[in-house]
Amino acid sequence: MIPHTPHAGRLTATAARVLVPLLACGLALSSTSPVRAAPADRPAAQAGTSYPAGTYLVQLAASPVATDHRTAPRPGHRLDTGTRAVRDHLGRLAHERDQVLDRVPGIKPLYTYQYVLNGFTAELSAAEATRLSRSPEVTSLTRKEIYPLASHPTRTPVAVPDTAGFLGLKGRDGLYSRVPGGQREAGAGMIVGVLDTGIDPRNPSLGALPEPRPDAAVIAGKWKGGCDPGADPAHRVTCNNKVIGAQYFRAGVDSPTDRDWASPMDADSHGTHTATTAAGNLDVPATVPGTGIAGTVSGLTPAARIAVYKVCWSEGCDSTGIVAAYDKAVADGVDVINYSVGVGRTLTGPIVTAMFNAAKAGVFVSAAAGNDGPGTVEPVAPWVTSVAASTHDVAFRTTLTLGDGTSYTGAGVGASAVAATRLVDAARAARAGADPAQAELCKPDTLDPASVAGAIVLCRRGDNARVDKSAQVKAAGGAGMVLYDATAGEARFADVHAVPGVHVDNATGLAVKAYAATAGATAGLSAAEATRQPAPRIAAFSAGGPDPVSGGDLLKPDIAAPGVDVVAGTTPGGEDGAYTGEHGLMSGTSMAAPHIAGMALLLRSLHPDWSPMAVKSALMTTATTADDDGGPIRREDGTPGTPLDFGAGQARPSRADDPGLVYDSTSADWIAYVCALGHSPVTGDGSDACATARKTDPSDLNHPTVSVGDLTGRQSVSRTVTNVARWPSVYTVAVDAPPGFDVTVSPRRLVVAPGASATYTVTFTRTDAAYGAWAFGSLTWRDGRGHQVRSVTALRAGAAQSPAAGWYWRNSSWSGARSAMTAP
Repeated sequence: MIPHTPHAGRLTATAARVLVPLLACGLALSSTSPVRAAPADRPAAQAGTSYPAGTYLVQLAASPVATDHRTAPRPGHRLDTGTRAVRDHLGRLAHERDQVLDRVPGIKPLYTYQYVLNGFTAELSAAEATRLSRSPEVTSLTRKEIYPLASHPTRTPVAVPDTAGFLGLKGRDGLYSRVPGGQREAGAGMIVGVLDTGIDPRNPSLGALPEPRPDAAVIAGKWKGGCDPGADPAHRVTCNNKVIGAQYFRAGVDSPTDRDWASPMDADSHGTHTATTAAGNLDVPATVPGTGIAGTVSGLTPAARIAVYKVCWSEGCDSTGIVAAYDKAVADGVDVINYSVGVGRTLTGPIVTAMFNAAKAGVFVSAAAGNDGPGTVEPVAPWVTSVAASTHDVAFRTTLTLGDGTSYTGAGVGASAVAATRLVDAARAARAGADPAQAELCKPDTLDPASVAGAIVLCRRGDNARVDKSAQVKAAGGAGMVLYDATAGEARFADVHAVPGVHVDNATGLAVKAYAATAGATAGLSAAEATRQPAPRIAAFSAGGPDPVSGGDLLKPDIAAPGVDVVAGTTPGGEDGAYTGEHGLMSGTSMAAPHIAGMALLLRSLHPDWSPMAVKSALMTTATTADDDGGPIRREDGTPGTPLDFGAGQARPSRADDPGLVYDSTSADWIAYVCALGHSPVTGDGSDACATARKTDPSDLNHPTVSVGDLTGRQSVSRTVTNVARWPSVYTVAVDAPPGFDVTVSPRRLVVAPGASATYTVTFTRTDAAYGAWAFGSLTWRDGRGHQVRSVTALRAGAAQSPAAGWYWRNSSWSGARSAMTAP
């Protein structure tokens, strides 16, 4: 999910998909069912399939704790793992697992799963895998996969943008004012589970909270986890009343490096950064090396507790460890999970299933939407909140002044200026025997010191990491660097480079290149300045829709939050030594997701009876599609943004506290949605869940946005809203019809008592909308008490089909058929 590899050893999303393709036979969803072996004539693992040797996640037929009818929570309630029923069911699952393992002696599980999945992971020979696949209790074998982190690190400690202030959490009307104890106690009683690269609890943003804690009894009542200090004595983790849990999942790592410590300690900085973004302590002094700037930094919920689950290592993030971490986090009692890691674009598979059952167990899951740009959004499951990355209102800018008097401003940070000196194009400064095309990229050992010494060097972006280019300029004796994009529309970053630098766009770079070719070309660089910028804008790297799995019948991503130039905690020496202090700056949807996780912690602390989907709805229906200047949200390059970029819009947590109405949904709704797309969830007893699932169109999922990816003439969809306010209200609807469509809503007036629900139908009719083009609008329910419950509508006209073709479209079990037909 990283669009440009930040350093060697971390897979890009493209590489991950090529090297470890998703298996078509991935684990399907589980629903409530008795513990019963699958019929001997109907094993879910494919009979006759050839399984090579490898590490496999083996799913067994019985339902895990989160979904079994004896232990699953009631809709809207949290899973209680401390009951007698849960203990009894764990014993039944262990007995079944032992029976399966006894049939194939010698298998030693690396992980066992029992809360969000039922099964185990083990290293299997080809013969062992084949024998297991024939067992009637085995429903699937899924080969271990490696996923990338969803960050795009700038490796830059810079200033301290106040994202909490930018999001409207502060001030007289901000959400913190409604929290007993204010910002300092925001998130009290809540636990966030962070699945990432681990954590550095020595970071000052993770120091112990003042005692006594007013929420101590609440935490003690729900927390069932522990703190594993690790087996590496040099990197042991010590927990406190802030970082209350730490676990690591290294069993599936094939070749640990000397930085893959057997410990939850963070070697990378990514996990410490995401954790402190969501729940770092209040007003921690943050000195930012390389800039001369200092300030304070706070997480969104300074009083929340953190439980860390280290699942990412030098090779990437192992799917078997990720599932084990979900299993453990749900059992431990976390309220919210932050997942800034890749997952793929699928509705089935072990990780997506674990997410499904975590949500069913009452845990809110915030996940990064990915960093591969438009059309690449993930995860696509409706039970997960997929978060796009936006900018905040502070930009860091450096000015490049050419000898002819022309000035250009680009992204840059640093306290040092460079006086006017020679300007050299790296393509014209190749050392003897070096390829000029490689020198243009400022690759290792390609620059001629005699040409570069004392000069500002123009380097082209691509191949090697941005900061590695400046390191090569410094090694050759250069005084500064101008980095320019290889193509138009790429994101620019304020990196702390080895020499003073500025990052400019492609057009600017080509203009500078032309000037550098003239005799006597010179240039100078200013020191960086922090300036206000219109915000939010959607980052160029941020993954967008449409969702290919539903053909656009579910709008993804769900929402946007700050994910560019975010300052939070880091680990000194992290990112291969790029971070030298305790706080630094990163960019990526990895950084956006913990903002939503923090908002969810706040809302759950204030509304403990809200389900994860109610929290999601509250954030989405109160989001904004306008920037802070009142104009529409744009992309980072200035082009208009659409809901395919930002979903419902930029989150406004202070409004989400009182949304009026919410669109809730349950696991039964999610199963109906999956079945409507032609997938077959596994129920655990060998039965066909789709045979009894409610028959719906995918667009009928009770989601806060309305999307139809193949509207052929006319289509009606229904939605149900629930009043979460303390008083009855009368709502009337206002419609902003997508261009080229007529929209009617029935009824146009809803009378909803507190806790009651009401259903309405919206009918879309194509008039003159172009086929294959997306059009956007909204419908908003308003009452007389200030509530405005806004649902984005996204429609794409499709040509009419024959009845036979339509049946295939909706019912084909080939998951790729629909996405292939509807891809833009």
